[in-house]
Amino acid sequence: MKVITNKAYYAATLKIAIPIALQNLITLSTGMMDTLMLGKADSTGNFLSASSLANQPFFILTLICFGLSGASSVLSSQYYGKHDMAAVKKIYALVLRAAIVFGILIGTAVLIFPYQVMRIYSSNPDIIDAGVRYLRIIGFAYFIFAPGNTLLCSLRSVEIVKISVVVNLVSFVMNVFLNWVLIFGNLGAPALGIEGAAIATLIARISEFVITVVYVLAIDKKLKFRLRDLFAKCGFLAGDLLRHGTPVFIIELAWSLGMSVQAGILGHIAYSAGDPVAANSITSIVQQLSTIVLFGVANASAVMVGKSIGEGNSGFVKMQAVTLNVLAVVLGFAACGIILLIKRPMLNFYDFPAETIELAGELINVMAFITIFVSFSAINIMGVLRGSGDTSFCLITEVICIWMVALPSSFIASRLKWPVPVVLALMKSDEILKVIICMFRYRNDKWIHSLTRQVTE
Repeated sequence: MKVITNKAYYAATLKIAIPIALQNLITLSTGMMDTLMLGKADSTGNFLSASSLANQPFFILTLICFGLSGASSVLSSQYYGKHDMAAVKKIYALVLRAAIVFGILIGTAVLIFPYQVMRIYSSNPDIIDAGVRYLRIIGFAYFIFAPGNTLLCSLRSVEIVKISVVVNLVSFVMNVFLNWVLIFGNLGAPALGIEGAAIATLIARISEFVITVVYVLAIDKKLKFRLRDLFAKCGFLAGDLLRHGTPVFIIELAWSLGMSVQAGILGHIAYSAGDPVAANSITSIVQQLSTIVLFGVANASAVMVGKSIGEGNSGFVKMQAVTLNVLAVVLGFAACGIILLIKRPMLNFYDFPAETIELAGELINVMAFITIFVSFSAINIMGVLRGSGDTSFCLITEVICIWMVALPSSFIASRLKWPVPVVLALMKSDEILKVIICMFRYRNDKWIHSLTRQVTE
């Protein structure tokens, strides 16, 4: 099978991928500025570790939102290719209802049980105390973040992507400015430390929600979603979404819970000279920074593949799969090189103990290698196979690789007091396994599924 040479295809893919990449860059920059400012405010690293661990429930909620929007995109991208916007609106209504429920449940949990949440991830009393103070403020953001972020991410499936850049840019500027004011006590404000970071983030989340809602309900002319659509009867679409979208949702949930378990494993490592949590926080930022374009292409791939299936062009879908896998190899090696290139400048940003910086450097080396495989697995599982409706296969692959291999092996390694870089390598071993499994999936056409049906207003 040949790769696609039509420049219009690449232009269409980049039209989706670049705004998503910019959104990811802004989001990552926000997190990076948070870690930098909290690191400067507290040289012990407790604030950074506490905010990192306290944000694990928020990370889970974020992945739930991604799961809901990803579940919707499996169907909505194909209905979009079929030019059936009535079906798309009903699909969005279903996932928004679910997002509201999850936001309320998790937000209430962290506000009522902050101590219990922090004890899951750390045994250090100073980190637990700081994390509790953070959770008691940021917990209120969960209620509005869930529906707002789910809607914003869902819009990608109908190629509405520029608004996400605007929303995240406003949030970034507001969050950084308020962090500077409230963490350090500038412009006459009290120096609130980690609580100041929480207040700044809460205000930024409120601004995100307001801008998103105003745009969707009053400005957008493509989807024309209105408040009444949230309560529309969805008929058989609810069953179709449950059948084809649930695996995607479970994938994101299983992955987010897996990352949370990984944070817990690192948080309970007491034998390392450097702080594994702080070192991993730095490593994650470096790795995410290098894979921004990669994940933009992965998300764009799902939309492009789903749209082609909705248009009834399965032959072109196969060409897309080949093309995107070639692109995955290129992006993977490029990301690896970028990680190694920016490693030292990024480490120099942080004023942590030398042992923690040294450990972060070792973890970054591990992630540089793993990222080559992350590229392939992301573009296939998040992109091609998800867009083609092959969601059950994606679910089985993710669960086996993460929960039956990566997590048990890394937990055992931590209990045996193996070096932290080895523990991290085992945590990320699922990425290598997913590459091998996905290669076998393309041996026939069973991965291509047309999911659309006739929908009336």
